[in-house]
Amino acid sequence: MKTLNVPNEVLEMEDADEIVRVWIGEGDSVVTLHDLFGDDLGAWGMVIADIAVHIARMRSLNGAISEIETLKAIEQGYRGRLAEFHQLEHRSLSANN
Repeated sequence: MKTLNVPNEVLEMEDADEIVRVWIGEGDSVVTLHDLFGDDLGAWGMVIADIAVHIARMRSLNGAISEIETLKAIEQGYRGRLAEFHQLEHRSLSANN
């Protein structure tokens, strides 16, 4: 199993909290979460956006693709995946439930 190191900046913080871990294997993902934000669900959206920007910067620095193209691809994948989960229970993202 490949793992990531904890960044030195985090080790130096007294109040750092880990909130997300994701593993990919056998065609699926396994996610563990720490609900640090409680009722502030918009904070999760900010975390997802921060992750997307980090991915875009990484891909751009590697010379693979521009940041904007990466963000567009991430958004497309995000919307597609959400639609898959949503259709399981609600049949469509535009359904009024």
